[in-house]
Formats: sequence, structure tokens, C-alpha cells
Amino acid sequence: MKHTAGTHSTSRSISLLQLGGMLWCVGFVLMTLFWLNSEYARQQTLFRQRAEGFFQSVSQRMEQNESVMLSLELLMRTQSQLGLPDVQRFTQQLMQRYPHMYSIQFFEEVPRDHVASFTQKMRQRGFPDFQLKEPAPVSQGGWRAVRPRGNYHPIVMVEPQLDGSPNTLGMDINAAGQHTETLRAAEQFGHMESTAPFALPEGGRAYLLVKSVQQHGGTENTPRKAFVGILVRNDRLLGELPLTNNSAHDVSMAFYPRVDRPFDNIFFRSPMHPIPTWESTWLPRFHFEQPIPSSAQPFLIRVDYQLRAADLNLQPLLYLAISLGMAVGFSMGVLGQRRRSRQQGAEANESLLREREMAAMTLQHIHDGVIRIDSQGRIDYLNPMAASLLQVSPGTVIGESVFSVFRLHFEMSQHMQENPVNESLKFRRSVELPENTALLRKDGQNLLIEGNISPLPSRQHLHAGALITFRNLGPTHNKVLARLSASQKRLREHEEKLAHVARLNTMGEMASGIAHELNQPLSAIVSYNQACLRMLDDDHPDLELVEQAMRSTAQQATRAGDILQRLRAFVSKQPVRWEPISLNQIVHNTLMLADHTLRENGIETLITLQDNLPPVLGDAIQIEQVTLNLLTNAMDALKHKPQPRQIRLETSCTDELACLRVVDNGPGIPEAMVHKLFTPFSTTKPHGMGLGLTICQSIIESHQGHISGRSLPDGGSSFRITLPLQHAQPSAASLCEKDTSPHEPNPQL
Repeated sequence: MKHTAGTHSTSRSISLLQLGGMLWCVGFVLMTLFWLNSEYARQQTLFRQRAEGFFQSVSQRMEQNESVMLSLELLMRTQSQLGLPDVQRFTQQLMQRYPHMYSIQFFEEVPRDHVASFTQKMRQRGFPDFQLKEPAPVSQGGWRAVRPRGNYHPIVMVEPQLDGSPNTLGMDINAAGQHTETLRAAEQFGHMESTAPFALPEGGRAYLLVKSVQQHGGTENTPRKAFVGILVRNDRLLGELPLTNNSAHDVSMAFYPRVDRPFDNIFFRSPMHPIPTWESTWLPRFHFEQPIPSSAQPFLIRVDYQLRAADLNLQPLLYLAISLGMAVGFSMGVLGQRRRSRQQGAEANESLLREREMAAMTLQHIHDGVIRIDSQGRIDYLNPMAASLLQVSPGTVIGESVFSVFRLHFEMSQHMQENPVNESLKFRRSVELPENTALLRKDGQNLLIEGNISPLPSRQHLHAGALITFRNLGPTHNKVLARLSASQKRLREHEEKLAHVARLNTMGEMASGIAHELNQPLSAIVSYNQACLRMLDDDHPDLELVEQAMRSTAQQATRAGDILQRLRAFVSKQPVRWEPISLNQIVHNTLMLADHTLRENGIETLITLQDNLPPVLGDAIQIEQVTLNLLTNAMDALKHKPQPRQIRLETSCTDELACLRVVDNGPGIPEAMVHKLFTPFSTTKPHGMGLGLTICQSIIESHQGHISGRSLPDGGSSFRITLPLQHAQPSAASLCEKDTSPHEPNPQL
């Protein structure tokens, strides 16, 4: 079920992603079209503004050309009164004010038959080398004398004075006849005319704006046909304008003559740089074309611009795409949340149904009894285990009072117990069944049970009743007792093994002393037997002495046997034997095992034993092991102490306890070890394991006794063992009573 739900959830998530992606793509396409339209309009407006600005600048300069021409016409009419220097100063001021004009030229129309007089007049004005000339062919270069024709139009003055200006004087501007129509129209109609663009010898292209003027002067006072011309170069007219230096635009300025004139050529052309093919294919090309509103300077301005990818402002499109993505994502999130909510609601209902089924199945099969009651204490549900423990049928007790079915008895109770069900219903809290609670069944049998009663709140947080859960402790109680008994048995066996290992370890350490103890009776037996043999070899043996020697031999043999029997009993692994034992005898047996070690280390033994000491009940071997361990610890403490070295063993008793003390005059117990004497693996010996006193404590406590140790104020240590007398029942306080009994005065202790 869970796997299927997860698969459906994944497919739905994928479908939402697909739907969101489709919506975003459609929206992005629409927004892209809208952006392209607005961007096209914006770019077209920008282009139109640039082109019109360029057009206005050119128109303004051409209007300035015409204004200058009118000023020059007026000047030429009054030249005879002003003089040539005044005219030159005036033209220089005009050139400074309007730098886009290349030069201002004055030329006259000279008929063929007046060439000689005109030349003579110009030489008299200060130009001795003046003559009429025209440009030589390109192959020859320079200039040459004019060829014969009807009229000539030589330059008589030029401003500003450029390099080579004297050579310019006398140059026929219409040597090739290309400006004939223009000059004739200017002379005929009296208004300004523009020549077709032409190439300059020094490079570049230019056109000439001319105006026919009538001059009066000379001796005859006859009018002369003169012309004023403004030479306009393309680089001067258009060079400083921004659009002409922009390689992204194709800018051209073409001569646009009247209908009766043939079209000549381009005045100016600034082509754009090559662009990628895809840009010229997919991006629009803007075109601007408009004639200059001047009849004198009929030029047509064309501006073309190919839109580039770098010109496009992608930022709005990016913002629109991000905004659309966020809107689509938010919409898909809301839609997905609604879908998930519906799915989670369906899954929650299904899960709740499964949980109810599982809860019902659980209640039917658990081994705890469950009873649900209302706030009035009436039963509205009980599971099969509760019915089995109560020995009732579920259908017969529904609606009955719980107190008539669930009857409790409190065994070994010292106080009046309130019914736990009443307490839970009254105070609306959980109540644990007291210990030793018994359930009274119909057959009169009592079942030891445990459990609790918990209040049940309703949806409105009101008290809706309580839930009683209980279980039969009979089988569990028996199992616990059995396991506890087995654990105690294993613990005792382990303690016995550990004690046996400790005894073997102690015997290993005292092996040399025990061998010496056995060597003495054996040597005595050998000596007595040899004496008997010598006496029997005499002729008259003394039988009384022989008998006495044989009795001494028997005593020594008995003594060796006692040592071996005592040693065998101490080290053998035997079951614990509980029997009356005397602590005085324990002291003697222990001293017999340690006698050689005591004498070898020069330790004096002081024994103070109470007469008629009552017996205690226990295992003699284990008590001897404890006493020997304490005695061994005392001997180890005295090994490196200078003389005197003394150990006191004393016994005493009270009405309930027998006491054994082992006191030495060694260095005492280190302060850091006082509280860890009986902690496993805590020791002050370099090679000790720290288990000796732990085993002693375990043995004494298994005999219902107590062992303690302390340091004495004047040096040394004291260990005290208390064991209950055979027929006494001492209290725990008396067993653990602190050792404050004074010792007998002994200056060496």
C-alpha cells in the first residue's frame, strides 16, 4: 500500500512539473512576443531620433551656407566701396564662425575676347603670374593653360588662404563644362544653385554652392558677371556629426537635382561594418530617407541601421521570465499543496482505518486484560483476555457496573485502601494498582495482578471515562522466582570457585613455609627411628627408651598428618559445610599455616583469645581463608618495616556477635585507599590483583557477617570481622557497628 501511494505521488509530482513547464513555456512565448514588439518600437524610436537629429544638424548647416551666401552677395554688390582687404577680413570672420565650410571663392565670367584685358587687370592688382588655366589630365597632373572656348570662369579670390592658393587663382572652375548648367541657372534665375558632387584633386568629395552677382566698377562703370561660391567638403560638413562616425549605421547623402537635371552621384557615404548573417536574417533593418528642405541644395539623406543582438535590452525579458516562473511555481505549489492535502487526507483516513483495525486486533490478541468504562463506571468494552481473567462472557457484562465484575482484594495491606477505579474516576488521573493486588474471580480464586487505571478524555477535553489494564502475575511471578533462584545458585558457585582459586594462590605463595613445617616432623621421625635401631643393636637394649622413642615417632607422624590433612582441606574444592565453628580454633589453624612465614620475616605474634567463646555457624575453610588473607596482608605490610614487627589476633563476643580482629603496627592504610578497600581491582601491592579483600567481603557477607578496616591513629591498621553467633539473630546495625573497641595497652602496637 505504501509503495503504491508513493508511486502515485511521484506520478502526480511529475504531471505537475509538466503542467508548470507547459504553462511557463506558453507564457514565455507570449511575453517574448510582447517584448519583441515593445523592443522593436523602442529601437525604431531610438533610430528615428538619431536619424532625425542627424538630419536636423545637416539641414541647419546647409541653412547656414545659404545665409553666408546672401551675406556674400550683398558684399559683392558693395565691393567697390569696401575694397579687397575688407572683403578678405569679412570672409575670414565667416570661415571662423562656420568651420564646416571649406572655402569661399570669387570668380567672374570672362568672354574669350576679354581674356587678355582681364589677365592684364589681375596682374595689375598684384598677381604678376596670373593667367587662365585649367586642371591637366590625370596622367599629366598639375594644370595647364585654358583651351579655347566661348566663356571662362576663373577664380579671382579664395578664402581662406590655403597651401597652393596662388596656383588656384585663374583656375577655370568650369573647364570640363560640368558646371555649365548650374552656372547658367544661377545667372538666369538669380538664385543660389548647387553643383553636382565632384572629386577634389587632394582627395575627398565636395560640391559648390554658387550665386550670381552683378558688380559695378572700372573706368567704363559697366556691370560684370561675377559669381560667389562656397566650397563644401563632405568631411567638413558631416565629419563631426556622431552618426557619420558610427560604423553601425549606413549613412549616405546623395545629390537630388530637379527633374530637368540628370542624377549625378553620391556626395557622402559611410557604410556599416559587416554583421553576422543570422542578425541580418532575423533582426529588422531600419531605414530613414528624407530630402533637405532647400531648393538651392537638393540633397537626399538616407540612414540605414541593422539592429544588432547587443542592442536588445534583455533585462525586461529576464525579469518577465523570472516573474512568470515565480508565478507559475507559486501556482503549481498551491495546486500541489491542494493535491497533497487531498491525498494526505485520503491516506490519513486509510491509515486511521488501518490503525483502528490493528488496534482492535491488538486488543483481541494481547495477554493483558483491557476494560473501558464510562464516567459512571459502566463497562462499554472488554477484550477477550479480560473476559477470560474475569471468567465472564463479554456480551453479558456490557453496561454493567465495573465494581460488580472487577472486584479487587489488597493482600498484606496495612492501611485502608480506596478502590483505584473510584480514585481515577474521581480525581481524573492515572492510578497504579497497589502491590499484592488480587482479583476475586467467580470461582472464588484470587489472581495476583498488576496494572493501572487511566482517564480517557473526549474530543471536547471532557472526562469520558477510564481505561483499566491489568495482567496476571502468577506465571510471571513463578518465572521470576525460578530465575532468581538459578541466578543465586550460579553466583554461589562462582564465589566458591573464586574462593578456591584464591586459596590455591595463597598456598602457592606459602609453599616454602608449608614445606618447612612438614620437614620438621619428618626429620624428627627419621632421627627417632635411627635411635631405635642403634638401641636395638645393643646386647642389652633399653626397651623403655625404645618405647619412648617410638611414641615420639608416632607423635611426629600424627603432627605431619594433621598438617597435610589441614592443607588438603584448605586447598580442596569441597561444597560449603555449615557447622558450628570456633573463631579461636580458626586463629590456631591459620597460625599453623603461616608459622614459618612469620618466623622467617621476624614478626612477633600476639594472641588474645576470649575463653569459652561461643561458636558461630559457617564453613570453617572459608573463614580460615578470610583470616589467612588478612594475616597475609598484615605480613606484607610489615616486610619492609624495621623492628619491632608485631601482629595481634584477638577474639571477643557480645550477646549476638563474635568478633575477630587482625591488627598490625605497619604503615597503615593509605588515605586514598580507605574508601576503596573492598572495591575490586583496587590494591597497593605492586603485583597484586586487588581481589583478596573483595573475596573476603563476599565470604563474610554470605555468612550474614560484616568486615571492615581502618588505620590506627598511632600507625598500623586494624581489620575486624563480626559474625552472628549460632543461635542469635543480630540486627544489621549491630553487624555494621563501627570498630571503636580499645586494644589492650601494648607499647609496641
